[in-house]
Amino acid sequence: MDFEGVKQAVLNLSDADKKRLIMEILPAIWPRACADDACVERVRGLVDEATVKHYKEQHMDSI
Repeated sequence: MDFEGVKQAVLNLSDADKKRLIMEILPAIWPRACADDACVERVRGLVDEATVKHYKEQHMDSI
């Protein structure tokens, strides 16, 4: 299976399986797959945005 095949398979997973992928598989491949600063910054941006969004939703955007 090539990259595009893997990508499509992942995108077609259920939400529960996508969560498992993030929680179980990504940590296992992270040390070898993301060894440069560009990759780390990209993932940090995704995490920070999600954290901020969740916080704003809980606190009604500081109202």
